[in-house]
Amino acid sequence: MNHRDQNILNGIRAGNVASFKALFNEYYPMLCHFAEKDGLELDVAEDIVQDLFVKLWENRNSLTISSSIKSYLFQSTRNQSLNYLKRGEVKKKFEEYALHLHPDHDYNDAIEEEELSYFIYKAVDSLPPKCREVFRLSRFEEKSNDEISREMGISSKTVNNQIGKAVKIIRQFLIDNEILVFIFLMLVF
Repeated sequence: MNHRDQNILNGIRAGNVASFKALFNEYYPMLCHFAEKDGLELDVAEDIVQDLFVKLWENRNSLTISSSIKSYLFQSTRNQSLNYLKRGEVKKKFEEYALHLHPDHDYNDAIEEEELSYFIYKAVDSLPPKCREVFRLSRFEEKSNDEISREMGISSKTVNNQIGKAVKIIRQFLIDNEILVFIFLMLVF
């Protein structure tokens, strides 16, 4: 990390609003443009970058950056953009799955749909990282256990165990939040 980056980081850690504002003003437009290039709409890109800066400020006391601040900000923006896009894929797959279960069901009630989507995302996000990745590759990218095993460098048995674990955690999450009843009622009525 260069001297300038270290001074900015020290200022932010000390709660210096001017240092934070300077960093924000310098990188915000570039990061928004960068997120747009990943395929996001401008308003979504702006939200992602704003959230990044909010988290940076909130976690300033424990902030550890080993590379340059610029690299850190761009990598964090890329990660958040990809996470947003993955959540969109999850929602699309779930909607396709729900329509497959009951094709005549009318899903026009946006409030119910959004509430259900929220809990599905929360359930998947509640999984441990390795388990979440295995589940995502299996259920949303429709990869076989052998493909996942090769891609992640783990045994097929571990893949199978992680999928089983994911299903149990998600089921329990939905039960705890009374969502299984909600899904049942949506599909029946």
